[in-house]
Amino acid sequence: MKEKVPISVVAETLNTTPLNVLMHVKRGMLDGTEEEGGWMIVKASLEALVSKTGGRKADDICASGCAKKHLCGGGCE
Repeated sequence: MKEKVPISVVAETLNTTPLNVLMHVKRGMLDGTEEEGGWMIVKASLEALVSKTGGRKADDICASGCAKKHLCGGGCE
């Protein structure tokens, strides 16, 4: 069985918001599931993301004010 942590703990670990953590799940950067009305994130996926990014923002995620840098791979047009 995979060890899971609550979304609030993940948000604190990544120094971000729970909504942003859900976007990471949507983008496939974190493995998470909704359980009993709350989101749980697979601890191994969190550890892998932190290891990959060094705890910083991932390079392939646009900021809210993207300025069309297209680091996310999207068109932003």
